[in-house]
Amino acid sequence: MYVQRRNIARLSLVVATVTVLTNSNILKTEASATNPNINLQQHPRWFDRWATGGIKPGVAWDMGSPSPALQKAIDSNTIPDGRALVPGCGRGYDIKALATSRRYVLGADIVPKAVDEANVYLKENNVSPQQGEVKVLDFFQLSTEPKDKFDFIYDYTFLCALDPSIRDDWAKQMGNLVKPGGELFCLIFPINTVLKTGPPFAVSLEEVKNLLEKEFECKQLEMLPKELCHKDRDGANPNLGASGIGRFVKK
Repeated sequence: MYVQRRNIARLSLVVATVTVLTNSNILKTEASATNPNINLQQHPRWFDRWATGGIKPGVAWDMGSPSPALQKAIDSNTIPDGRALVPGCGRGYDIKALATSRRYVLGADIVPKAVDEANVYLKENNVSPQQGEVKVLDFFQLSTEPKDKFDFIYDYTFLCALDPSIRDDWAKQMGNLVKPGGELFCLIFPINTVLKTGPPFAVSLEEVKNLLEKEFECKQLEMLPKELCHKDRDGANPNLGASGIGRFVKK
């Protein structure tokens, strides 16, 4: 499923409020204060994948665990406490890793069944709703009121799931959602000069930096070594691409 903003499609991995119709077809138009012509168009592939047995742990884009790079940051106590957001969170591995008594983590994904499975996973792993939960939400319409902003946002394969034509919208909304002094933590994948189509759509360190430089100060931007990448995301396979890390603080 794609969402059009100003008649430009974006991939349905964008977190979005949806109406699920028969045969997993989705067709809904919703109004937006900033973009009144958002169309949620009929692309049932993502929904059908979950409806026909779901995504098993460790299969396809489900990595079965949080990224080693994120886990290293957690273990080194460099992640801000407070309110955190993980858009496009899938089964919720990152929610579990990030959630503490000092940090509430909100995960978002487009498919209600995926959200249900994530919340089951969190419950099975003793993560209370006060620490972390997953909801069906629209990233581009999340409240930007000061009380609703986030101390920390984690993007891992959310940006690459969006049509490249709306990456400026992604950057603008990230700037709207992160508190001044808060952090946007990006694991940048796939860094791949061969990949011409998607999703996932190819990204680069410099592109992410350029997208965010108006609203954020770059604190770290570099390629990740193999030991901090998920399997097959270290660049060894040129068809898949490499991974990088970008840590940005809101101005």
